[in-house]
Amino acid sequence: MKTLTLLKTAIASTAFLAVFTLFPMTVRGQVLCSAPHSSPTLLESAGERTLPVGQGWVQVATSFNRATDAFNFLGNRQDFLGDAVFQTRSLYLTAAYGLVPGVEIWGQVPVHSLRVRASAGEARKAGIGDLRAAVRLSPAIFGLEAPVAVRVGYKHPGASFPVDATELPLSEGQSDLEVSVESGWQSDRLPVYVAGWTGYRWRSENVDTDHTPGNETFAHLAVGGGFGAIGWQLGLDALWGGAPIDQGLRLTSQNRRLLQIVPSVASNVGPGTLEVSVPVSLSGRNLPAGYTLGLGYRLAWGR
Repeated sequence: MKTLTLLKTAIASTAFLAVFTLFPMTVRGQVLCSAPHSSPTLLESAGERTLPVGQGWVQVATSFNRATDAFNFLGNRQDFLGDAVFQTRSLYLTAAYGLVPGVEIWGQVPVHSLRVRASAGEARKAGIGDLRAAVRLSPAIFGLEAPVAVRVGYKHPGASFPVDATELPLSEGQSDLEVSVESGWQSDRLPVYVAGWTGYRWRSENVDTDHTPGNETFAHLAVGGGFGAIGWQLGLDALWGGAPIDQGLRLTSQNRRLLQIVPSVASNVGPGTLEVSVPVSLSGRNLPAGYTLGLGYRLAWGR
């Protein structure tokens, strides 16, 4: 039973990051989970202020992830067993809205299609991923203007963790709570900005499997700007995860790390903005080391 649970946990960690390496998110993940949001393409505002009342946006995004190797517990790249290839196609619907002065609400619904091909066979799974919601708060609540915001986010599992160890999981089957502080700076003379955030994610226990993923610290730093109708951004995502606990046993060698660079470009197309991003993993631990291509289209209103 113990071996079965550990096997399922390993499969979950691999498939989960294959879904959310977007970098940020995740977070950000989470993707990847390193970011407060998990959408594959979402260039942030340099001011990091909350949306004005009545203003908002909605984005439809898709991503493709392919991984043939992972960073092992020593941080070295290692091929998956059985020459396995993990492929993930995802669709995200993300929206944000300025509710009252200084308060912005945010939500996301993802759909994932997972496929694993190995020498021993092939497995597939499709369905809704983890549902996410957040509230962003800024000093505008008190009538003040400052380029800073506090974000409180919650993740709810969109699917239960499968009992069958050979079935691909769309979620780790537990909820998360995260808090982050965001800020940014915009040049008055040049079309250049700097933006970033840092935060902490509390990860609850999956009671069905008696498994608790390690809590995570995440950070993001980006430099961006524009050339005419083209916007650009070069981001750096980092994730530091604590040791998970499985059936009361702390797995100190299974704590997760990730550092990735995220180049992105955007352009106005029709009534909205088209965004493309290609996260590249630089280093990590106990996480896949594949590549991701993200494509999103965002519509805004109230401007």
